[in-house]
Amino acid sequence: MSALLRQTSRRVRALLPILSSITLVLIGLMPIGLPHFDNVAPAFALMAVFYWSIFRSDLMTMIGAFMIGLLLDLLSAGPLGLNVLALVLVHELGMAQRKVFLGSSFLMNWAAFALVLGAVLPAGWMIVSLLHWRLQPTVPLVAQLLLSLTLYPAVYWALSRLERRWLRESVTA
Repeated sequence: MSALLRQTSRRVRALLPILSSITLVLIGLMPIGLPHFDNVAPAFALMAVFYWSIFRSDLMTMIGAFMIGLLLDLLSAGPLGLNVLALVLVHELGMAQRKVFLGSSFLMNWAAFALVLGAVLPAGWMIVSLLHWRLQPTVPLVAQLLLSLTLYPAVYWALSRLERRWLRESVTA
């Protein structure tokens, strides 16, 4: 019984990056009563996929990033595939530069996230503008960028605590 319990526990913990990312997606989509907040909601899914792709790449797979992006696309009523593309690209970037990011300080990680965010959000804004055949307002884009950059340290801290508490021992063993 003990071996079965350990195996079940290991499997549940292996889902932690996906489950925490989905939780952040849902938090980001919750109405909070502020006008136009849906246009400036923090990019929580991007934060989570970026973090987990670097620090637990064995558990945050491209399929996981794809599914999180698909869920976000379906729930946000945005262009289908936009968040999928963004999160898969962020995942691949995190995987490609994983060794660089793992050995760096939090400030370097935050700066790297700022660069990724500064590329992904404007690219999404341009795609939406092209789909609508008119430029979208830039104020929500800038507000989302600033809000996401401001909240990234808190998300990083929370995810690192989850990782230390629940994923300290290898879940793939």
